[in-house]
Amino acid sequence: MNLSIEETGPVERRLRIEIPTVAVDAAFDAVYRELRGTARIPGFRRGKVPRSVLERYFGARAGSEVLEKIVRESLVKALAESELDVISEPQLQPGEQPKQGAAYAYEAMVEIRPEIELVKYRGLEATRATLPEPETDPVEAHIEELRRSQAQVFEEEEGVVLANGHLAAISFQGTIGGQPFEGGASESATFEIGSDQAIPGFDDQLVGLTVGAEHSFELSFPDDYPREEVAGKLARFDVKVLGIERKELPEKDDELAKDISEFDTLEEFRADLRKHVEEGRERQLKQRQADAVIDALIEANPFPVPASLVDRQLQSRLQRAVAQLGDQFPRERLGQLVESWREEWRPAAQRDVQLGLLVPEIAKAEGIEVSESEVDERLAAIAEEQGRGKGEIRKAYKDGGLLPALEGALLEDKVVQFVVSEASLSDA
Repeated sequence: MNLSIEETGPVERRLRIEIPTVAVDAAFDAVYRELRGTARIPGFRRGKVPRSVLERYFGARAGSEVLEKIVRESLVKALAESELDVISEPQLQPGEQPKQGAAYAYEAMVEIRPEIELVKYRGLEATRATLPEPETDPVEAHIEELRRSQAQVFEEEEGVVLANGHLAAISFQGTIGGQPFEGGASESATFEIGSDQAIPGFDDQLVGLTVGAEHSFELSFPDDYPREEVAGKLARFDVKVLGIERKELPEKDDELAKDISEFDTLEEFRADLRKHVEEGRERQLKQRQADAVIDALIEANPFPVPASLVDRQLQSRLQRAVAQLGDQFPRERLGQLVESWREEWRPAAQRDVQLGLLVPEIAKAEGIEVSESEVDERLAAIAEEQGRGKGEIRKAYKDGGLLPALEGALLEDKVVQFVVSEASLSDA
């Protein structure tokens, strides 16, 4: 086997692999021996078919099998002989099928790990992260949300008109251009007036109506409405009010706290919520600070980024997003979202790859390692989060081949913490 390597880019290499005639002929011999033992051809006993007959019947198939065989065997040897740190699946350019009595050559494109020269990772300059104060108190907002979840519902008396906060039971028929559309009709649907459950303006058309009232009106669907077939179109709705109910919220007191939490008093519950909110804001602030320093780290240490790693990271992000969304969107709409995310998320995927390649270099330079006790600690935390035993979690991670990824994530956390601790932060 002859191997030549051509540098086609900063991290791209073209391998040209030539298989000598003797090896090609040996591969053909092996394929035809196997065919002779399995081929059924009229007039010949199995295993006794002459080579010339096999070539006439199975020539094209044999060529394909020889191609697969010699590429599979030679590519492994070529990659080892090249001594390249290949990080992508080889992209084969096989050309024509091999022929008996002739050498065969093919090409494979690969990407290699970039050579990274650490220019600067200590004393990186970054802006000190801040968090805006929330417009409303998140603790009180959460308590109010829980309070609304405990509301009791009562039917309104005859003659009461619909107003904000009411639950309206209605039947409706929607049409566009005189034609019904999917999801545009219901014999019994309930809307909370003022909650914007429907398209903008729908609730406003119900305000002031009483039970039994019928009302027709026209509204346009928003241009960015998730369902493309109705987005931006004018629709007519014929509505009838079937019933009106009101919600009565419980008092915001100790009894409410007992109903919605493990605490006996509202103040205890409020204090616990406040603690969790502050912890969450602290985590968010740390993440913002880390992001700012990571951006400075990447800018200070440029290197060519393998496109295959970015594609792989991007695909992983997209798969997680699709899995989380489940059946929330129609298949067609979900496909459109994925295509828009593919471009929108590419810079973030590239940033992830850049950080992932820098981390082991910094860890090596600073002697940063992940200990077995740190892995155990993280597994114990995961077990507690999932309500499972630590041994069970460790076995699941080991059997699933997930321990290296866990160790890699822990190493990244340690390196990022180190770089942030060494950064020079200034106020904006």
